[in-house]
Amino acid sequence: MTMRVKNAVRRVTMGAAAVSLAILGSGTAHAATGTLDFYGPGVQKLTDPKDGQCYNVVVGDYGDKRVTNNTNKPIHWYAYDNCSGDEGHAVLPGATGVSSETWWPIVQIRSVKIG
Repeated sequence: MTMRVKNAVRRVTMGAAAVSLAILGSGTAHAATGTLDFYGPGVQKLTDPKDGQCYNVVVGDYGDKRVTNNTNKPIHWYAYDNCSGDEGHAVLPGATGVSSETWWPIVQIRSVKIG
């Protein structure tokens, strides 16, 4: 193989590696863009929450009744702290999740997980 061909192969290989790194990123957590708006004992807002992170959202003794997902990622809400218990209820971007119109505050949103 000539030196010119070897150099061309190296440039193509290095270019492909750079593109792969740019696409895959560093593997760190990314934030969802937008807000989560909670309604219950008080209105609270969570801005640009981190993907994969669990947030406890209890105000005082009670969790929230509704959460509106104004982010670009789905979320899951849980009736227990620390995103524990049964698998969370999914809320897609642009949608509102309701714990219970009838049973709140017995059933309440106590934590949410992004992604």
